[in-house]
Amino acid sequence: MRPRAVTGTALLALALACGTEDLGPTVPGDPSSPKPIVGRIGELTFSAQLLQPSWDRLVGRMTLTNPTGDTIALRFPDTCVVLLRLYRLADEQRVVDAHSKRCQPRPIDMTLGPGESRTFETNVTFFFILGIEIPEGRYRATLYLRPDGSDEVEIGVGLPRLIRPDEEQA
Repeated sequence: MRPRAVTGTALLALALACGTEDLGPTVPGDPSSPKPIVGRIGELTFSAQLLQPSWDRLVGRMTLTNPTGDTIALRFPDTCVVLLRLYRLADEQRVVDAHSKRCQPRPIDMTLGPGESRTFETNVTFFFILGIEIPEGRYRATLYLRPDGSDEVEIGVGLPRLIRPDEEQA
């Protein structure tokens, strides 16, 4: 079977399928785990969620699944397939594109056979995100993918509250 590339139009369908209206907060102390956002990217299905496993860290997780009977091939421009982006709530201005330190500018090819799934994560600390210029507060978080040959796909996953570490906690 010959792999098929997912087109930009197919990936754009993802953005249209993912509303950001009912994004709940993902702050420490909330006993319920956030529910994943689910949808389609062309022929692929996805499940995406934002986790906050500790007070100072955000983890974006996305699983891509091929529900078809054919093999689907994608290429990404670096070793981080899923990336995190934050926007201010007041004016929707993008404040940061955050990614793991492990991201390298080396393309990664991904092939999903029929029924196959792959899970990708981005894991960033508040210290990396906030630095010295971005204020503490609640932000709109998205996970995004940048497949080669297609438009960027962005999925709203939550409204995390970011706080700076105290000297004692750092």
